Amino acid sequence: MDDIQKILDVIFPFVERLLKEYGEFYPLSCAVNTNNQVEHILLEENEDNYFPASTSVIQELKKVLQSRKDDFFAIAIFYDVELKEEVTSAIAVFVEHKIEKLAYTFYFPYELNEGDLILGESWKVINEIDIFED
Repeated sequence: MDDIQKILDVIFPFVERLLKEYGEFYPLSCAVNTNNQVEHILLEENEDNYFPASTSVIQELKKVLQSRKDDFFAIAIFYDVELKEEVTSAIAVFVEHKIEKLAYTFYFPYELNEGDLILGESWKVINEIDIFED
């Protein structure tokens, strides 16, 4: 879990800043590579679609991560969600770790109040391995 914590420590402040400045953010991804460095995973711009749906961005990020899975120990995809059952907005973070063979989605509920980001109590949901499946 140290690799996943490393990703959270590096990327979470950036996501918080995006929420404070824009009130939302597009899905983004990063990984801990085999050199134990946090690496941002970028998608090529699609000139035909400047505002793609978040679900399609997540699918494209997963394709890139799967195609490069041998380059990584851990991956994360951050995205903004509205949770109907909890009636809240949340930062969702899908994570997987190659060596530990685990996959989770962490949820960090938040509220924006006059430019301040107020985080609630987080929780995680166990997922199936997707990126590092054999």
